[in-house]
Amino acid sequence: MRNVEAAQVLALTPRGAPRYVQAERRVALLYALKVVGIAINTALVAPMVAVTAAIDGCRAYDLSRVWAMVNLGLCGVEVDGKRRASLDPTKPYVFMSNHASHFDVLAVVAALPEFQLRWVAKKELAEIPIFGWAMRRAGHVIIDRSNPEQALASLREARQMMDTGISVMIFPEGTREGHDHELLPLKKGGFVLALETGVPIVPIAVRNSRAILRRDDWHIRSGTMTVVVGEPIPVEGQDREALVAKVEAFLRRELGVAPAPAPAAAQPQRFRVEPAMELQ
Repeated sequence: MRNVEAAQVLALTPRGAPRYVQAERRVALLYALKVVGIAINTALVAPMVAVTAAIDGCRAYDLSRVWAMVNLGLCGVEVDGKRRASLDPTKPYVFMSNHASHFDVLAVVAALPEFQLRWVAKKELAEIPIFGWAMRRAGHVIIDRSNPEQALASLREARQMMDTGISVMIFPEGTREGHDHELLPLKKGGFVLALETGVPIVPIAVRNSRAILRRDDWHIRSGTMTVVVGEPIPVEGQDREALVAKVEAFLRRELGVAPAPAPAAAQPQRFRVEPAMELQ
């Protein structure tokens, strides 16, 4: 307690703040500047994306990519992209990634520069001023998770875009993971979309994003994120459960997440043998 009080006194002394107090203030200022920089970048680029989307959706996405790269640069974040197989940028894919941080979006955009991506995003993101308006105008797929029928219908709307060679990006966990070494159950909507369109699934593992920006935090840290792009998984002749298992196995392997515990085997029911009733 005395140490805390002494620190408070030192911080208020007319001779100036101690070095550690000055360092904390500089760090806090740096965090604030990063957030302000992202806000300014969004306010400037989002209207241009929305207007351009009315003329050319591909050009609008190119502007979105610039927005993502500027945000990464402002925050001192580098992206190390790795590919397990070659991909054809003229063909559509259903990309599926784990989700641990808001920076996953920026990292995936940086790791797939040759692709036109349309994101499957939850309704709450579309309600953010300016940003959400630009998302809708740019043709991203907005789903209402509280309405499964509407969510599935929105996913099917993506089929028309995919017919033109545009790829779809999905976070099949549905929300951000709570902590490291965790993988949430994969929702089925994206797998249904892949099966209905016959488009291959490409799993993506994003590492170290939580170290950059934790969930429910605004302190953006500098560092390097790794994006591992897997080999395309054909969907022909596969059922939904098999595809889910393949994507989950890739994510667990690349992220170093332990396999999900096997469901407990049903215990054989034991019957107590009652003695035969004696005839009277």
